[in-house]
Amino acid sequence: MRCKTLLLAVCFALTSVSAQEVKDGCPKDEYACIDVINSSQCIEQLIIEKLANATREALVKCVEYEGTATTMPGAQKYCRCPGCHTAPINDVLSKMFPPPCI
Repeated sequence: MRCKTLLLAVCFALTSVSAQEVKDGCPKDEYACIDVINSSQCIEQLIIEKLANATREALVKCVEYEGTATTMPGAQKYCRCPGCHTAPINDVLSKMFPPPCI
């Protein structure tokens, strides 16, 4: 019984830690970031899944599509929206689109 209680306490502690809001650095009030977030599947396919070369041009095409929230150039969207993805993707994006923004 004591082991079950300890296990339950550990599970509760892990759940409460993961439920806390994590600061991700993604400016949610920035319209350009909506385009970056909405293109996450395209970006993931280039960077994580490596279905094509993760070039600057290919990444820009991911965020320049019909129906975007802004007409801003793709590279500028990435510069305005750091931290909108997972750490491995953010690392690649920050190297390909370093500040200061263009």
